[in-house]
Amino acid sequence: MIDGVCLIVDAAEGAMAQTKYVLSRALKMGLKPIVVLNKCDKDDAWGRIEDGAVELELFETFDSLGANDEQMDYVTVYASGKAGWATTDIELAREFSTGAKEVNGNGKEISMRVLLDSILENIPPPEVSVLKGITIAEEEPFAMAATSVGVDNFLGRLCTGRIYSGTIQKNDVVALIKREMSPEDVEKSTLSTSSISGMFVNRGVLRTALDPPFAKAGDIVTLAGVPENIAVGDTLTLKSNPVNHALNTPPITPPTLSMEIGANTSPLAGTEGTLVSSSRVRERLYSETDNNVTLSITKSETDGERSVVHARGELQLGILIEQMRREGYECKCCLPNYCRFKKSIL
Repeated sequence: MIDGVCLIVDAAEGAMAQTKYVLSRALKMGLKPIVVLNKCDKDDAWGRIEDGAVELELFETFDSLGANDEQMDYVTVYASGKAGWATTDIELAREFSTGAKEVNGNGKEISMRVLLDSILENIPPPEVSVLKGITIAEEEPFAMAATSVGVDNFLGRLCTGRIYSGTIQKNDVVALIKREMSPEDVEKSTLSTSSISGMFVNRGVLRTALDPPFAKAGDIVTLAGVPENIAVGDTLTLKSNPVNHALNTPPITPPTLSMEIGANTSPLAGTEGTLVSSSRVRERLYSETDNNVTLSITKSETDGERSVVHARGELQLGILIEQMRREGYECKCCLPNYCRFKKSIL
């Protein structure tokens, strides 16, 4: 959904492991980051900036992740989010950080406006065109790629994504084009349709209803009332004026670990939880996939009472198991690699 990225680095601590991961994803997309050295006014930060340690770490990080020459020529913004200032002038940043110049909030150079101006100057506007020969995005047929899907108990099926062309409003009837469909399949198949019952946007951490309920190309919105069989990477379009192909979307990273989860069969079953049957456990696992698109559930080939959960790693599985335990579920979990040695994780 994005057209640019700000890489925020703690000036005192440098690039962390998670920083390298998200930066690698951005570089693979061909994006040129804006580097924001935050917390420049911390005790150890400015000394690391002056002796070049921070820049050297960033250079080595970019180089190890395969950044090209253009991506290496990034803009650096020195900032302190706590103090409320940002600047691209290293001398001015030194004065603010060392206290040689007071940050009084007057003037463009001693506010966060410099960071916003850098975003406007260096990050291109979104491309809003899926058809050739039409220059006005609002005149094109509506097309939106599903980036995230979920379920709300009151609103039903939800889909969040970016609108690539056209416009949409509440009560419009949309059609679903699956990611794997070719243009020939789109023409021959009967597409799933539904009526949009709500439109929302994120304001900070809150989801707010659009008023008026209308969105156009370039907007990132959440739609309620989308077809039930929608998945990440699928395309939504208007039934009355559809596009003839699915949008090109990156595939979901495949899972790296699987675990078999079933009902607790030990003699102490039922002493800690109240939901102990295999059907309840399986139902809970499948409900998790409604809002967690990185999980997938299949039936066990060796035990019909168990389900195999495919996930990204041990931490994700650990969080899921702990959530189920707090909800009153009792289950027996077994990693396939341990099963050979008759070892189980309870």
